[in-house]
Amino acid sequence: MAETDSTPIAENEQVKELLALLKENNAPGHEEFARLIGHVTEMEQRLLETTEELKAIRQEMQGLQNHSLKESIQKSCKDLETNVAVMRQRLSTLKEQIIDGCRNILTDFKERGAVALNGITQFLHIRPALEAIQNEAEKGIQACDRAVSRIDAFSTEYHEVGRHLKNMGRTLQGKPAEAEAKENGELASIFKGGFKVQRALIHSVSRGAERSLYTLARLEQTAERRPSVLKAMREQAAKTEPAKKQPVPSHDKESR
Repeated sequence: MAETDSTPIAENEQVKELLALLKENNAPGHEEFARLIGHVTEMEQRLLETTEELKAIRQEMQGLQNHSLKESIQKSCKDLETNVAVMRQRLSTLKEQIIDGCRNILTDFKERGAVALNGITQFLHIRPALEAIQNEAEKGIQACDRAVSRIDAFSTEYHEVGRHLKNMGRTLQGKPAEAEAKENGELASIFKGGFKVQRALIHSVSRGAERSLYTLARLEQTAERRPSVLKAMREQAAKTEPAKKQPVPSHDKESR
């Protein structure tokens, strides 16, 4: 699994070999499969960027002097880190399924030739993995929204308290009180910006899963439009099957 995680799907040898064979043989589903690999590659990149952005937020957080704000951001980071870890696991599962499918088709290709390339339909079983990624991405988006809301709530309360204290001083000086609290502070805005970047990245993951599911549906349609191909595959399999495995006619056919 570690090797699968570290190697981008587009650089996997089995994936590259199958893509080349599909293109060379003008096989059905080639465009859809290539598009699918592109979507998965994009999700990989966005998750990598999300992880790096989280590290940057944690590093920036170390310099916070306000313990309440720091605690709030720590909680938000922990929630997101858990969410991203699950998404990475789901993505790893998806990649393994795709690579296994490529490996099976390539093995079949060596035995039966170009007709085996029509086995691209076996990738249809990756739908649950894609849906799992999309579900986790939606949870991640919600976690980012909660993080921004926490910062806003803290910042509003913090500046409201500051306004009251300042107004106490202004009252003692005989000056009129300030009617409204000042806008959120610079530090709060920086962290809000960080979580908004996180949200955009995770939203891209969700969109990648959505596009992949759409591409998968197109792949299904391609398979449904080619019943003659499935028939040819069955006929080819029957021809290459050993004679001893051919069904033996029943001698009791007439009696039944």
